[in-house]
Amino acid sequence: MPNFATWLTIGFILIIIGFVIIFVGAIYSSTQQSNQKTEVGGVIMIGPIPIIFGSSWKAVTIAIILAIVLMALAIVFMIIGKGMVIK
Repeated sequence: MPNFATWLTIGFILIIIGFVIIFVGAIYSSTQQSNQKTEVGGVIMIGPIPIIFGSSWKAVTIAIILAIVLMALAIVFMIIGKGMVIK
């Protein structure tokens, strides 16, 4: 089983990869000239209470599904991490 430092490194690398993907996507989308409709949606979690917003039902539905998946992953990681002890 990997130790705490390994999980910390993996988490840090995933955060950096996420920032790079967002940065590259922003640059890519700003260079394209198109007349596409933009939809946005998001979820803000304040404890167990979700605040859901969006510009269309499709964007809100996608945000809800992603929030459920992320909450499930968080629960799985908490269960996995429960056996790890920091020494």
